[in-house]
Amino acid sequence: MVRLRASLAVVSAVGLTATLALAHNPRGKVEADFAGKAVTVDYGRPSLNGRDMLSQITPGMVWRLGSENATTIVSEGSLMFGAEMIPAGSYSLFAEKTEDGWNLLVNSETGQSGLARDPEKDILSTPLRVEKAAESTEMFTITLMADGMNGAMKMHWGDMALVADLMVH
Repeated sequence: MVRLRASLAVVSAVGLTATLALAHNPRGKVEADFAGKAVTVDYGRPSLNGRDMLSQITPGMVWRLGSENATTIVSEGSLMFGAEMIPAGSYSLFAEKTEDGWNLLVNSETGQSGLARDPEKDILSTPLRVEKAAESTEMFTITLMADGMNGAMKMHWGDMALVADLMVH
């Protein structure tokens, strides 16, 4: 019986180690204060490793804006992307490649794998500005820039940046 328990403990430890090894990309977290209201984005940070990943995405494909678990945004105030406003709360973020650029998708479900998006729960879609970055970024990076209630969220990978203007009420 003792030998069986020891064997099970070893198998469990090996299984946990294998699971942790599969989650090889670090998580990133960025926070900003928009006129006294905190906004936080949590995301996976894949590396390019010599690849040009964003150029491989074709129109109609949805990217999870990072790796592994879905990227989440949490805001203490209502968020306004473009002309659309959503209430304060927690949301998952995705990007959809279009024929002429990219759209930011905000999804009401959180806590899911980045590959488990339910399109029925998309509550907002807004165009992103595509910018050529001054220098290439190996590891996917999201930044928040705040100036009072106004600001932007910038998603930078390789030599491309996707930018969403936002306002927090």
